[in-house]
Amino acid sequence: MPLDQLEAYEKSIVDKAKGRASEINDDDASLDEILGELEDDADFMEKYREQRLQQIADDMKKMKHNVESEQYGQVVTMTDESELMRLTTATDQVVIHFYLESFQKCATMDAKLKRLAEKHLMTRFFRISVEKCPFLVARLEIKVLPCVVAYKNGLERDKIVGFTRLGNQTDDFETSALEAILFKCGVLARKMQPRGTRTNQTDEGDSDLDV
Repeated sequence: MPLDQLEAYEKSIVDKAKGRASEINDDDASLDEILGELEDDADFMEKYREQRLQQIADDMKKMKHNVESEQYGQVVTMTDESELMRLTTATDQVVIHFYLESFQKCATMDAKLKRLAEKHLMTRFFRISVEKCPFLVARLEIKVLPCVVAYKNGLERDKIVGFTRLGNQTDDFETSALEAILFKCGVLARKMQPRGTRTNQTDEGDSDLDV
């Protein structure tokens, strides 16, 4: 079951607890009583447990498939912007680094993204030289490098320009700072797995590639 569906299911548990709380008489109501009623609802709890186990099993299968396909776990260099746009719209979670080979900061960003790609096997990571994608450079108004754009289901969720949002250092940053931004905008899964074994969104809101 997709993570957003699981989160919706978990929200239903909270809503159910709130609903039952309103039915329990005034001052005698307690959190223990509410939780006790939920625990007594065997069918409800069993369904929740099954949903959790199915989510874990589905995620493990997907990560195994992703690793075996060699499409995940690494930063893939693209040279065709049309193909990059196709892959972005066809993939659930995507991170794209727009770079220039001669920029040292772009090399630093590449190194950080490589670490994250090896760690987050539910997200695809791409890089493309700005010299190879004039349409996207114009479409995304890329003027400062490095530029990292995060997409979820083909929609732009965040754009990271330079190192300004990544800490106080001018020439470097902690990988965890970048990871936190990508977590917050929803393009990294909650569960992290090593290979082999939601920061602010853009002010304009979600936008797609519009191709």
